[in-house]
Amino acid sequence: MRGKATVPRRALWILPLLLVTGWVAWGGQGRTLALQMMPGPREIKLTYLARLPQIPRDVKEVSVWIPLARTRAEQRILRRQIQSPVPYTVEKDPEYGNDILHLTLKPSMPQPVEIAINYDALLLGPDRAADDPPPTPKELPRYLKPQGLLIIDDEVRTRTAQAVAGKTALLAKARGIYDYVIQHMVYDKTTPGYGRGDTARACQVGKGNCTDFHSLFISMARAEQIPSRFKIGFLIPQESSGKIPGYHCWAEFYADGKGWVPLDASEAWKHRERADYYFGAHDPNRFLISTGRDIQLVPTPKNGPANILFYPYVEMDGQPFSGVETEFLFQDLRQKVAA
Repeated sequence: MRGKATVPRRALWILPLLLVTGWVAWGGQGRTLALQMMPGPREIKLTYLARLPQIPRDVKEVSVWIPLARTRAEQRILRRQIQSPVPYTVEKDPEYGNDILHLTLKPSMPQPVEIAINYDALLLGPDRAADDPPPTPKELPRYLKPQGLLIIDDEVRTRTAQAVAGKTALLAKARGIYDYVIQHMVYDKTTPGYGRGDTARACQVGKGNCTDFHSLFISMARAEQIPSRFKIGFLIPQESSGKIPGYHCWAEFYADGKGWVPLDASEAWKHRERADYYFGAHDPNRFLISTGRDIQLVPTPKNGPANILFYPYVEMDGQPFSGVETEFLFQDLRQKVAA
């Protein structure tokens, strides 16, 4: 169960105290102590299942795009096996380097169509083998500008000014924005419109899921000229095996001397006592699927880039199809506690 495989129960009580008293500007002795208390690498099996139910007989062509996890700074993919009833290609988006599975179905196509992607992965957490490199001069503009639903308008600028008032250092400004998002958003999956990462809606409604929390953070950070980006994947449960109900996302900002700093404002909203931890935590339970927003799928679909790339994107005769069924399964292979 959760407590037995990760941090001793007493540690959960003293962790917030250590962070509050010893973690100054995300880099002090408190962070080191906190990471020593967190688990090391976690090895898992994960299966990403996609199923297209009965396809209408008059459909002439079905195109499917599915994101593929790959080795990144926070994880090492030990095995990636694709099971598909038809031939496929593995493409790469030109901006963020995400791997994308693409396949085309034509008559007589199998009914139904089932695709499985099986992974063996090592989630590195605080024992990360390497950090992501800093953004190049060519990459930097994409982490500073508005992008689709990640807008920067007068409302966002006003909120950002409030969040960073009196702060001069980049880390302090980023922490001010993070705290502002936690204080002004409510985690809610009942109000219509959540989950699209729409900054304007987040400002207007003040409710949403992890996508909305981190879209607001990214818009505000970029308004303050802090490079920031969006990541999405899974939050692997602490149990030894089971189903994962859906995606989880987080954000990162770039700071000279620190690299890409992760944060998880929605989890911090749920667990206020761990807000310090989630600002800078390399959580060993995260499994990354894709990075970025407005991702250019390859080959190019009829209906433009993907706002968020996690679920399969399907077009039938050039029209988006939303009836794809998904299931996500995991098994914990090995878990060790850092010495």
